[in-house]
Amino acid sequence: MDTPEQPIVMATTDFTEISDFAIDNAAVMAKILNGKVLLLHIIDKYTRRMLTREKKPEAYVTEKLETLGEDIKQKYGTEYITVVKKGNIFKTIAEVAKQHDALLHFLGTHGKKGIQWIVGSFALKVVKKSPVPVVVIQKPAGSIDYKKIIYPLDLQPGSKQKVKWAKIVHQAAGSHFDIFVDNYGDESTDRKLKADLNQLTEIMEHHNIPYTVSHSEPKGSFGLQVIDYATAQNADAIMITSDPDKLTCNPFNKEEERVLYNKEKIPVMFINSRNLSLYIGGP
Repeated sequence: MDTPEQPIVMATTDFTEISDFAIDNAAVMAKILNGKVLLLHIIDKYTRRMLTREKKPEAYVTEKLETLGEDIKQKYGTEYITVVKKGNIFKTIAEVAKQHDALLHFLGTHGKKGIQWIVGSFALKVVKKSPVPVVVIQKPAGSIDYKKIIYPLDLQPGSKQKVKWAKIVHQAAGSHFDIFVDNYGDESTDRKLKADLNQLTEIMEHHNIPYTVSHSEPKGSFGLQVIDYATAQNADAIMITSDPDKLTCNPFNKEEERVLYNKEKIPVMFINSRNLSLYIGGP
């Protein structure tokens, strides 16, 4: 898969400040890609309450999207399209992303708080159902240009195969990847991981993708070490993968969630394993 001539970068908004952060980051990426921003709002009970409160018709939603679109066009020079849909939030987001062949979806989140630690968060549910990579945002773009990305590597399914998206992002943004390798402290396991690392770096070199390699400490949470490393490197984003069909049995210690909702608010590019059609040894 190569980057389309004018890729669609999607941002879902509920007209809150955190959604504005997602739109801001989506516009930055669209400018880098010479693409368009797709602004999506899904009409739900909260939208209807807002319309009732402000005594506005449903057409007001489109007007608000157009205003947001004109703002980013003026600020970043990026073209935009707007989409308003009714339906189930998780299903509709996936449908719109697929229908418009979006390359990336930017989504704002306040992080995981309170009861969400038990029932699962909105952002993670969207991520798990998405047919395209989701970039989870917790702050404005600022000086982010998505050129320095952390690539955690462990033995989880899809970890090395996300090189497919490393290739796409590098082609689009000229990104450099800091490969941060897990350390299991077991000779046999670490030997397998070293083989994966060799395969990964061969592919990166074949596609002229710049990278460096660092290793975690053998003790402690790999997810927390990834965050610390990304913070120290002043990274623009962290690229992680997960199995979208895997049920969350113990949500308190999942590595993907520790990274996804990191307190440093570093953007996280979350790729489901279903998005990984490029296999090690492939093109």
